[in-house]
Amino acid sequence: MRVVYADEVFLLNLIVDYLLLIVTAKLSGIPVRRTRAAAAAVLGGVYAVGAAVFGGRLLSSLAVKLAAGCLMSLIVFGASARIARMTLLFFALSAAFAGAVMAGAMMRGEGIEGAYIGSVSPVSLLLSFAAFYAILTAAFGALIRHRVAGGTAGLTLTYGGRTVTVTALLDTGNSLRSPFSGLPVTVCSLAAVEPLLTPDAALILRTERDPAEALLALSKAGQHAFFPVPYAAVGKSGGILVAFRPDSARLGGRELDLAVAVDTAGVGEGQGYAAIVGTR
Repeated sequence: MRVVYADEVFLLNLIVDYLLLIVTAKLSGIPVRRTRAAAAAVLGGVYAVGAAVFGGRLLSSLAVKLAAGCLMSLIVFGASARIARMTLLFFALSAAFAGAVMAGAMMRGEGIEGAYIGSVSPVSLLLSFAAFYAILTAAFGALIRHRVAGGTAGLTLTYGGRTVTVTALLDTGNSLRSPFSGLPVTVCSLAAVEPLLTPDAALILRTERDPAEALLALSKAGQHAFFPVPYAAVGKSGGILVAFRPDSARLGGRELDLAVAVDTAGVGEGQGYAAIVGTR
């Protein structure tokens, strides 16, 4: 029987929870604050120690485990519209990794006592995580290749004979679609796409803050390619964005068929990106 030490349980769970949270964010294509991931991992480590050392049916119950996982996800990803999807992905990855740990321990002839990472030797844990990460990399290779650090990629847009390339955030939470064509809608800051527009269109969008008035002014100016896209956001009742359909769009080497909604407020300003592309 292998003795389980509280400090070992805490450290191993902290490391694994941190890595799982980071992998969850990367697979979803969203940026994550590593300090938040670290704070959530500390919570996971504390819970693991409590469940392993003090035991008891309450701490080891499925309800408490789910509550701890939901709280960890909330700490990292916040109370956004995508929190449910992020939490489910985190649980799925955790379950898959637990299976990998058990498989690795069995291959090494080790027994599994309970359901705690601390009951498995550090060697088995490291080997299992390496295999787990290798499988994930292979399974999501096509997606990962189209991403760069921070869940962003280069988006190249061509319209009216002009071309721009902007840094786009890959976001599974962006489910906007054109109400007319059904095309997915990418949200771009006005500054990013202004070089694509005619001077008249750029001036109207820059000076007219009301989307309905902007669409009317664009129509009067002969700019008939623009159309409204309704949206809803957390903390807002909804609104309208002015959109157009580019002649072509490429994301990380892939051709996309999409519409571009113009955000005059400056999407991603100061965060390293100027567009948000849905990845669902």
